[in-house]
Amino acid sequence: MLKLFVWLCLLRFLKGSPPQAKIFGGDLASIADYPHLVNVRRRGQFKCGGSLITPTCVLTAAHCMEGRNGFVNDLTVHAQQQCLGDLVLEEHVRTVWYASVWPKFNLRCNYDSDIAVLKLTRPFDIAGKASLVKLDFNELPASANLTIVGWGLTKDNWPFNPNQCLKAAQVHLVPQQVCLTTIGSMSPVTENMFCAIGKNATDACPGDSGGSILFENRLSGIVSWGNGCGSGYPGVYTRLSSPAMTSFVKYFIERHC
Repeated sequence: MLKLFVWLCLLRFLKGSPPQAKIFGGDLASIADYPHLVNVRRRGQFKCGGSLITPTCVLTAAHCMEGRNGFVNDLTVHAQQQCLGDLVLEEHVRTVWYASVWPKFNLRCNYDSDIAVLKLTRPFDIAGKASLVKLDFNELPASANLTIVGWGLTKDNWPFNPNQCLKAAQVHLVPQQVCLTTIGSMSPVTENMFCAIGKNATDACPGDSGGSILFENRLSGIVSWGNGCGSGYPGVYTRLSSPAMTSFVKYFIERHC
């Protein structure tokens, strides 16, 4: 097990992402049902999902920034894409001006506080098709039914489909102690994280990172990491209800969004 943990840490360091960038199971979904969902690209290449929380700010995972923190010039955000290869209108693309990553986030081995807010150069027109998602900073009820959405792999193998279409799946909250004793044996699970899994091992997969996990159509977390895809282990998500994550997001929104 120690060797496994060391290998996972090395893999994260080399790739700049956790072993599961983190939909296995689930069904094709319409972007019209999740108009807040965006995809983050670096020099045109898809990297991660994200959630439009104000007209000028996107919430995503810190590891998606691959070490960037501060002013950036190579990231864009694309809205209203059903499939990643679809032609995107200029009105649905924005350039990222600034990336604010949780200051103590450790990309090498520890995915605690896996959160980032992206400030855009100009706002999205939310009078159009793109819209905002409401943030939920409340603790989730026990066994809460949740929805995950993203453009990630649909099974645990490569290569990644560059024209992957949006999928959604239903999962449920896993008790924190169960989370700690299962996937927590592979990498630390902290108070800034929660776990979820669905029937028949339904889970998020590589490519879903940074995207939404929703409770009653409100954003309660961010797709973060896990062990494989559909492996039977729960996926791990950044917990917006933790005091540290709540303060970080509210502080940035009040001053910059």
